[in-house]
Amino acid sequence: GESAVDEAIAPIYKTYENVQTSILFNKTEIELQLMVRADAEAKAENILDELAGKIKEKLGLAVFAMNGEMMEEIIGKLLSAAGKTLSVAESCTGGLISERLTEIAGASEYFIEGATVYANEAKIRTLNVAPEIIENNGAVSAETAEAMAEGMRKKSQTDYAISVTGIAGPTGGSEEKPIGLVYVGFASKVETKAIKIMLPGDRHLIRWRASQAALDLLRRKMLKSFSANLP
Repeated sequence: GESAVDEAIAPIYKTYENVQTSILFNKTEIELQLMVRADAEAKAENILDELAGKIKEKLGLAVFAMNGEMMEEIIGKLLSAAGKTLSVAESCTGGLISERLTEIAGASEYFIEGATVYANEAKIRTLNVAPEIIENNGAVSAETAEAMAEGMRKKSQTDYAISVTGIAGPTGGSEEKPIGLVYVGFASKVETKAIKIMLPGDRHLIRWRASQAALDLLRRKMLKSFSANLP
């Protein structure tokens, strides 16, 4: 949360004079605002750039934007710069990820296809998820999320695919699989992976946070892949 972020970066900004910080939390992210006072605008900008760079280095991949961009904007820039394509398979988010991606002008350059596969039959029919995967593990599982992502990538012939399956509530939860349980999947030509997350909030917030988690998983995977391929 905000306190953890402040604890991590306080030793950095406290070494600077005339610097003010504010940390704001919204439904999916923490926003850090930096303000610098100096006797010249250029000097203030230099201090701000230096400070922001040190904070970004400290927080690493947790920082996804430096100038207030939305996650979908960052994803678009990464995909465009790399010449890569994306497809999306959604269950509990019901098309929200596709909606966010297509809010960005020029998304057709990299976003190929999105599928809302809410029912199990749709996952099987549309994405070629093996029925036994759902029967043995449930629709809300790492195995199903991985199969959804891989099925979507193969169907769309994209470089990457992401998937989401979960329980957004307010009904449908159980002791074993409570409301807020979400699995986010990722597939590329070399890797298929799913992660488990527990998201707080009402149905709207869980769905939004799940969409953010899926896009963030894609961002992290792309950045790690790009850095691994640097000379």
